[in-house]
Amino acid sequence: MTLRVGFIGLGDIGEPMAACVLAGGYQVTSCAHRRREAIERLKKKGMEEFDAPDQVGKRSDVLITMVRDDEETDRVLRGDNGALSNLEPGSVIVIMSTISPGYCQSFAAEAEKQGVNVLDCPVSGGPTRAEQGALALICGGPSDVIDHCRPTLETMGTLHNCGSIGMGQVAKLANQGMLIGNVRLVDEARLLASSYGLDLKTIMAVLAQSTGTSWALENWDYIASAWPHVKPLAEKDLKLCLAAAYDKKAPMPLTEARATLAWDIESQSH
Repeated sequence: MTLRVGFIGLGDIGEPMAACVLAGGYQVTSCAHRRREAIERLKKKGMEEFDAPDQVGKRSDVLITMVRDDEETDRVLRGDNGALSNLEPGSVIVIMSTISPGYCQSFAAEAEKQGVNVLDCPVSGGPTRAEQGALALICGGPSDVIDHCRPTLETMGTLHNCGSIGMGQVAKLANQGMLIGNVRLVDEARLLASSYGLDLKTIMAVLAQSTGTSWALENWDYIASAWPHVKPLAEKDLKLCLAAAYDKKAPMPLTEARATLAWDIESQSH
């Protein structure tokens, strides 16, 4: 039997993710969260719309959430008309937002009392890879539940089983700490080059073939153009990364230093 999929959170990455699930032949339902435009586009591809998360939950074997943060996730799942209230025993919630590991663990314990399974499965790769169905799906939770959802999740990318609930978030936050640090390092390298009059296209070409290269450098044009939108999310993710580190007394001095620096991309104005 093909699983019924609910998908709440149709932003820049959520919309193409949901489109991939639809293209995989799944029945997909959703409700408007922040904006209607994505709902209208996806309805043309076969998505069915309902009024609120609880109505989506009622029609879901697997419910995916892809909203901004812990607060929005909790509102969708446990708030007024939250989806958890209508999910049947044996169904699965897949939290694909980047949020705190502790929230995922505590929520999973609560959902278990209702017979509902929870996976945390944040993603990495950006909108282009989301459109291609080529995201990294960074998953934590019981292996049997992951395997149950694997065909559905793999419509969106490559699935990585990271262990118990919350470990998907731990892996994603480790990635975000590195990514956000690399963005700053690329910016500083560009500033050094331009301060000496070195052409920025030349230094970027050199760095792309040298040992200092990174995903941030190779995708700099996208990062720079998207930064006004991405910056608040990056700040959120770095705070989550450091909070997770503090919980385990794991020293991250370079990441701490990055959090104290300006968040604008300075080399764009030079």
